[in-house]
Amino acid sequence: MTFEAKPHRQHLWRALSTTLLLPLAIGCASPGPPRPPSLHLPEVVTDLTAQRIGDHVQLHWTTPSNTTDGINITGTMTAQLCRETKPTAPSPSSACTRLPHFSVRPGPSQTIDPLPPSLTIDPVTLLAYHIEIFNAAGHSAGLSAQALTATGAAPPQIEHLRATPARVGATLEWQSPKTSSQTSTQTGTPIPASVELDRIHLPNPSTPPKPPAKTPPSTASKPTSKPASKPPLQFSANTPNEVHLTTKDHTDIGGTLDTTALKGETYTYTAQRVRTVTLDGHTLELRSPLTPPVTLQIADIFPPAIPAGLAAVPSAHSIDLSWQPGADPDLVGYHVYRRSLPSQEFVRLTQTPVVGPAFSDQTAEPGHTYAYRITAIDATGNQSPPSTEVQETLREP
Repeated sequence: MTFEAKPHRQHLWRALSTTLLLPLAIGCASPGPPRPPSLHLPEVVTDLTAQRIGDHVQLHWTTPSNTTDGINITGTMTAQLCRETKPTAPSPSSACTRLPHFSVRPGPSQTIDPLPPSLTIDPVTLLAYHIEIFNAAGHSAGLSAQALTATGAAPPQIEHLRATPARVGATLEWQSPKTSSQTSTQTGTPIPASVELDRIHLPNPSTPPKPPAKTPPSTASKPTSKPASKPPLQFSANTPNEVHLTTKDHTDIGGTLDTTALKGETYTYTAQRVRTVTLDGHTLELRSPLTPPVTLQIADIFPPAIPAGLAAVPSAHSIDLSWQPGADPDLVGYHVYRRSLPSQEFVRLTQTPVVGPAFSDQTAEPGHTYAYRITAIDATGNQSPPSTEVQETLREP
């Protein structure tokens, strides 16, 4: 006997089949294509920099802490530099010289490449570096992008750096460059180089340290003779802990003046010469080695300037004095001295310094002639030499 499924029974079987098969489909979901095992290749370095200092090149970079597939690296790896002179493309050519391997660990890293003598003389040319990081099996993900510096003669190191207090700021002096060591071996002409100084403020024991500077940093004895003049310095800020100073126009006369240094403060100075060259559109620097640091405590030993323009005018009951105001930043006032002619002995009339550039002598006696002079006083108590004296007679009533 043959039975035909009714329409409502067909729909019921279809619903039951779907309900029963759904958990099976979920439970048997495909995990996707299988992932290949990690090759443990360190990521490619992306921040290599090269800086020429003396006859060496200082290189800095960040050694990767992850592999190319995101696995953390904890152990030691091997690095190798590739150095190429006169590069013609951003990618290294077959002429790129492979340097010896050395060990590195994840994080900020650096090394120094001593240049062969042929690369430390003029003419200047481009010099490119690449770095490659290898895993324990000796495999890598490739070379980094190039970092550029220059071959050629670097300026000589500054010798006999000395810092002394000045009336305003600090005087910095060093030995003038020697012609033989400051001359291009290729052309015989002097190497143009400016002088850069870095100043660090040291907190005095009795004062709390100042907060660090918020400005970005810059992008590393006795002189034979005093400089003929001291050109002012260009500086990055007025009073931060660290200040970068540069002499102007590639001048190096053996000294300069730091007018931003303050009396009573302590500073440490270092200096180096900087030669700037432009090669194929790239502006590069060749720096001398940095000097040893020189520390200076700027004691206030300089008296204020001698007051000028002293004048005396008699009135009915006094002799009134006036003079030009002083410009010293730490000036606190003036002392007034008087002698009665024909005596040669001056007597100070002021118990405390007079703040303004004027004084009225109320103790002058009618018919007497007096000579006056004044001195300036600063906050430390330094007193200037006396001014030119003036004479005046108080009229009889």
